[in-house]
Amino acid sequence: MLYEFSDIIDPKELPRRLSHLKWHITGFIDGDGSFPVILSPDPSKRFGWLIQPRFEVELRRSDDSMIMLKIISRAMVIHAKIREGDNNLKLIVTNRRLLLEKVIPFFLRYRPVIKWAEFSLMRYVAESLQAGKHLSYDGFREIVRRIFSLPANGETRRKWMIEDIIPGEKPLEYEWPKPRFPKGVVALKHYTAGFIDAEGCLGYAVNRATRSITPYLTITHRELEVLRRIKQVLGCGEISGGRLQIYGIENICSRVIPFLDRQKLIAKRSTYKRFKHILNMILDKEHKRDFNKVLKLVKALNKPARGSSETIRRAPSAEGEDMVQHP
Repeated sequence: MLYEFSDIIDPKELPRRLSHLKWHITGFIDGDGSFPVILSPDPSKRFGWLIQPRFEVELRRSDDSMIMLKIISRAMVIHAKIREGDNNLKLIVTNRRLLLEKVIPFFLRYRPVIKWAEFSLMRYVAESLQAGKHLSYDGFREIVRRIFSLPANGETRRKWMIEDIIPGEKPLEYEWPKPRFPKGVVALKHYTAGFIDAEGCLGYAVNRATRSITPYLTITHRELEVLRRIKQVLGCGEISGGRLQIYGIENICSRVIPFLDRQKLIAKRSTYKRFKHILNMILDKEHKRDFNKVLKLVKALNKPARGSSETIRRAPSAEGEDMVQHP
């Protein structure tokens, strides 16, 4: 057991080996982490711009989120301060030494799948700055062109265009390394658990007419190959519209629960415990005896941070059901 984390969490609630925990962290970072390179106007810099590579994880504020960020910091030996906002928590590493000595070696060994290109860019920039490449105009120009060579997507926000920094310049034509999934079944399983910890949603579909309450796990992401691989690992589910949905008592009880009991959830551990409690009530037919009692627990489990406590979703073969999703 990982007793070095016992001041943060009961080691029984973690994977048994540190390498398994680190693969979990990589899966989690692929969902909720980022490796941005920030460009900011700064007259004190030689060419008028500050270039700052970072490693960031931002989560909705909760006790489990704080525990997750502390575990990430401890496992990576970065000892970064966690910033606490009203509704969020942030783990941010901007110190170049920590990036070069801790963050980059960690993710070179435990490689991200989805964010490999983003990580590779952050690594290139950090190493270039350390080498003083940015102090010459040609070096500065190459770094900026490389930054803008990474295609923007739905998760990338750019305040500046390359022309704002180097007028008349175009992004470098660069073929970023292709990502790859972890080698080995065990590593892939713990990566998958980490990704579910970040992007998964455990919920219940409620059919008021028949007084049925059906469990589901959904994972939504634009990278369909990751959803296909998770479906393969879990051995069940359907993919449609950028969502992997695993629906029904049989799939949840025979596939999802055994998987998550072995691989563990950390950031969603309280949610998972409540999910299992409701599931046990359903298996005991308690919702048939007192439907409203179980429904109240379902609403509490799935209550979002803002807005209505119920969001209507349509599940496969679930006509007329309320798919209530928590954040």
